[in-house]
Amino acid sequence: MKKLLFLTFVMLTTLVSANEFISYSELTKKLKAENKKAGNYATADEVKKALASKDWIVADVRTIEEWNAAHLKGSVRVGRQAPEEFLASTVLDLDDNFVKQNMIVVCNSASRASIEAAVFRQMGFKTVKIYDIYSWIDECNPVQTGYSRKKDKSGTKQKFGAFLAEHCYKK
Repeated sequence: MKKLLFLTFVMLTTLVSANEFISYSELTKKLKAENKKAGNYATADEVKKALASKDWIVADVRTIEEWNAAHLKGSVRVGRQAPEEFLASTVLDLDDNFVKQNMIVVCNSASRASIEAAVFRQMGFKTVKIYDIYSWIDECNPVQTGYSRKKDKSGTKQKFGAFLAEHCYKK
């Protein structure tokens, strides 16, 4: 009887929780809309200024494979497993004071960036904006690649460096 009551309790709890579940797609769509409405969706010009500024950090939250394929020169890759540890070593001085209080969080479509931005705001960053690398590439801004003769044995065996999207050359 106790097992039956416990099983019933678990099933009811699961049903209640399932009604409150929001999918990844719904969540990120909502968060991106909130960021746009609040003025926290960065422009390419803002990203360029942030990359050149001492007060800003441009943090890429994509996988290492995505980072190696294309990233913004001057940005830093922040792993999703323990971002607070990496950021602490990058944005704090020896007395735990912010050296860089402002951040732009980058990923492919700004979906992961919108989730991570919420966490970074709670960590105390003054300004946190999101940005998608697709817009950067589509606007003919250069990206860097991590693949080279030493790391990528299956590619063209050349170190690519900075490159533009194909449509940028057809002007």
